[in-house]
Amino acid sequence: MTVYRNDSESRCFPRVDYRAHATLVTAQQTWPVHILDLSFNGALAALIYKHELHDGEQVVLTIELEDNQKVKMQGHLAHQQGHFLGLECHAKSIDHQARLRELLDKHKDDTEHHFRSLTELLEDHEMREPEST
Repeated sequence: MTVYRNDSESRCFPRVDYRAHATLVTAQQTWPVHILDLSFNGALAALIYKHELHDGEQVVLTIELEDNQKVKMQGHLAHQQGHFLGLECHAKSIDHQARLRELLDKHKDDTEHHFRSLTELLEDHEMREPEST
């Protein structure tokens, strides 16, 4: 889990690594994209096709979940760099919001469990090292 917060970025919600196929829709076109990370208020997506999207452009992002359900989010293109698109968006309905929260909680727990396990492993290793005199 990564929490972004500095002077140049105003993100204050944790983002979780999450890989999924999704569809990005604008007023002019629809593209398949790949989600790289996700938060309650946005996503980072990769779009490999040539496009002429503009920062601030309105978008609808539909994320395909493993159980054949979908999370639909609406917002705008916040920034882009190469094939990577930063999307600021929110779930479109209470149902989509509930699915998104459940998804984020599940993946946040997985990430925190992995981090705790790594921390515990490092602590165990440090305890086993002989002290140098």
